[in-house]
Amino acid sequence: MLLIMVVLTGLTIALPAAIQYMIDVLIPGLESDSGGSVDMTPVLLFGAVLMGIYFFEMVFAWLRDYLAAYIGAEIIKDIRLELYTHLQRLSLRFHAQNQVGEVMSRILSDVGRLQELLTTTLLMIFTNVLLLAGILGYLLYTDWKLTLVAVALVPVTVLAARLFGIRLNRLVAIAQQKLAEVSAKIQESLAGLKTIKAFGQEKRESQTVNMLLGALNPVLVKASVTNSMATNTVQFINMVGPIVVLAWGTYLVASGGMLLGALIAFYILLTYLHSPVRGLTQAHLEIQSAMASADRVFAYLDIEPEVRETDAAVSIRNARGELVFDKIGFAYSPEGFALRRFSLEIGAKEKVALVGPSGSGKTTLINLLMRFFDPQEGAITLDGIDLRNLSLDSLRKEVALVEQDPLLFKLSIRDNIAYGKPEASEEEIVAAATAANIDQFIASLPQGYDTEVGERGVTVSGGEKQRLCLARAILMNPSVLILDEATSALDSNSETLIQRALDQVLADKTAVIIAHRLATIKNVDRIVAIEDGRIVDEGTHRELIDRCPLYRELAQKQMLA
Repeated sequence: MLLIMVVLTGLTIALPAAIQYMIDVLIPGLESDSGGSVDMTPVLLFGAVLMGIYFFEMVFAWLRDYLAAYIGAEIIKDIRLELYTHLQRLSLRFHAQNQVGEVMSRILSDVGRLQELLTTTLLMIFTNVLLLAGILGYLLYTDWKLTLVAVALVPVTVLAARLFGIRLNRLVAIAQQKLAEVSAKIQESLAGLKTIKAFGQEKRESQTVNMLLGALNPVLVKASVTNSMATNTVQFINMVGPIVVLAWGTYLVASGGMLLGALIAFYILLTYLHSPVRGLTQAHLEIQSAMASADRVFAYLDIEPEVRETDAAVSIRNARGELVFDKIGFAYSPEGFALRRFSLEIGAKEKVALVGPSGSGKTTLINLLMRFFDPQEGAITLDGIDLRNLSLDSLRKEVALVEQDPLLFKLSIRDNIAYGKPEASEEEIVAAATAANIDQFIASLPQGYDTEVGERGVTVSGGEKQRLCLARAILMNPSVLILDEATSALDSNSETLIQRALDQVLADKTAVIIAHRLATIKNVDRIVAIEDGRIVDEGTHRELIDRCPLYRELAQKQMLA
């Protein structure tokens, strides 16, 4: 692309040079011919040369623009992919503290501004720098004194661009932040549209978005006015040089100090010279604008992931499933809930249920076991290996999670079940669906396993969604299966069938079960009662009914005691 720009610079300079040749050499030579006739051969050759200049300028300009667009698009693709991949590595804490709309604004809007920088602005810079160097060299060769007069005000142009650019950068940063707030609010509203409609708050939400847009508009206007003032100020300063050149050049031509063709070529090239100066000034303003977005993009890329895989991470396959929580200490924030020296051992293939009131720490233990977070003290081991020393891929294959509010992707039922094991055969997928008691429902659908569920699984019921996600976990054939209220959305009949299926599925697996409905865990090997991040008691259902007030209270509320 740079090579093409060098050629374009030569073609740009060639045009006024050709005009100078026409006025000072070609026309006087034709007039001097005797006999009153004009030889058309030089004229036709000159026309062909001009046509060739314009043609090749068009071809090379198209090729330059194509390469710039291609290179810019590829770079932006890499940046977007790197940002997306990096965001996946960041902990759940980051995603809990940042709205999805804000994150999406940086991936799409801010990176989009970088695309404009890389395709248009950088192209403008390269082109104008080469033009500036080429034209300046030609002007100095033609008349160095006139050239120095013409470019005397260029430093003033640069200073003006600098001052306006600083203000524009600040305004664009504010505008991008306010635009992100608008994006976050709209995303939140669309995600919660059902709730908004249920409570009749459409007008209120529209007013909120209107208020956010109203706060954005003045900043956009200020940024636009600043950009306009910068452009017009620079344009005014740049016009002073050509005016002086015309005035002085007219005197030189009249006094015989300069040929008319040379003056015209000089003036054309001078306008070309101020064009790259204006272009570089505008590019500076665009860079200042784009850097506000770049700062927002790299602010995310500079965040170090809390959970990281070590260089010496080991893999494990077909684990026994022995889990140990050894004096775990963890808190989401200094003033919030905390686990302190929490210890628990779960034997291989043991079925352990965690019960307790909301906020007691059950889900936190699951988050630590899945390594969504790392403990701040102590260690969690699988078969004696610290989870921090296991590869994340290995850990996620050996430990599978079925969430209370599971997610289905906008894919076919087959692809959703096989999400964790894309290479699974049709027989394996059907077997997992059968084990999760969802196969008959799938068979009743017109397209069977090829049926596409809606976004976030909105086309299936809560119970069907949980059974599909249970089938997804069963297909993984993990050594440890975590069930986080995995049967909470099932009716009594489906729950009974699921429990029977789970008895078979969990026969050779370690199971960690979080349950508020104690009826679903009466037959597990051990029940651990947790309150305020500590173990209150542990034992069988009957043992805890007899000796644990916390468990007895939970059971009485559910009429199980």
